[in-house]
Amino acid sequence: MKKKITIAVLAGGDSAEREVSLQSGEAVARALRQKGFAVLRFDPKNELPKFLAAQNKIDVVFPALHGRGGEDGEIQKLLEKLKIPFVGSNVQGMQNSFDKITAKKIYRRNKLPVARDQIFPKDSAAKLKLKLPVFVKPADEGSSFGASLVQQESEFAPALRRAWKFGHALVEEYLRGTEISVGVLQNSNPSHSGQADLTALPSIEICPKKKFFDFAAKYDSKFCEEICPARIPPLLEKKVRRLAEKAHRVLQLKDLSRTDFILVGKKIYLLETNTLPGFTANSLLPKEAAAAGIPFPDLVEKLIRLPLRGKDRKDDKEP
Repeated sequence: MKKKITIAVLAGGDSAEREVSLQSGEAVARALRQKGFAVLRFDPKNELPKFLAAQNKIDVVFPALHGRGGEDGEIQKLLEKLKIPFVGSNVQGMQNSFDKITAKKIYRRNKLPVARDQIFPKDSAAKLKLKLPVFVKPADEGSSFGASLVQQESEFAPALRRAWKFGHALVEEYLRGTEISVGVLQNSNPSHSGQADLTALPSIEICPKKKFFDFAAKYDSKFCEEICPARIPPLLEKKVRRLAEKAHRVLQLKDLSRTDFILVGKKIYLLETNTLPGFTANSLLPKEAAAAGIPFPDLVEKLIRLPLRGKDRKDDKEP
């Protein structure tokens, strides 16, 4: 009897996004079992020794970890050291994306359209140069933790303090428009040219019923309506998909990503790129994949097959 491929799903962790990560991990593990894989689940917060003890049984790791410890390159450093194939980007790609200040420098260098911004190092006393309203967010946190829309001067200092709980603050001009998100999937491992074949999924339009797409809106359908494909002209759809693919490439990402945009009339502004976006029932990338004809279990299997193919090729070369 052929041995089942064993996938380790890492979920939980110690970031502000722990609860969402646990939900993603549960959904991914269920889909993998449905597809016939053997699944082991570990929470890096308290089960790292258990994971290390089981490493020889593991063929591929699916890190369903969001935020610090998952998207900042830390778990990837460990997996690369252990030489265990994993879903998602390597350490460099993760670090490029997780720090929003670094990511914006890369976007600008590659002529991707972004909003004007100002950086406020933790506890700095710099003056705001941008006109209100502005959007304040931590430079390295996800799921809108510590993020605030500031419309009056009196709201600015408290917003900075909220962002500073997570590190430096990035303050951007507030753009009022249509929020769009575009997922990108890798179809194959990079060729000899170093270029991977990418597919941008149909865009999804985010219609928050709150001031902005905050944590509650992201994970509770009562606070947000999501429409896929987005209600935008075909030419604009083509453009945002192309920009999402470009963001994926310039940040040196692998396997999957999801880039968020604001459309102001016909102008497109790139907000940020997520390297391990949510995999819950209410998550954006799985909804986009479903609209493209890829059911959730197929999506998870597709992502697992990429590092598996890389592992198979490496094994073939070994004596």
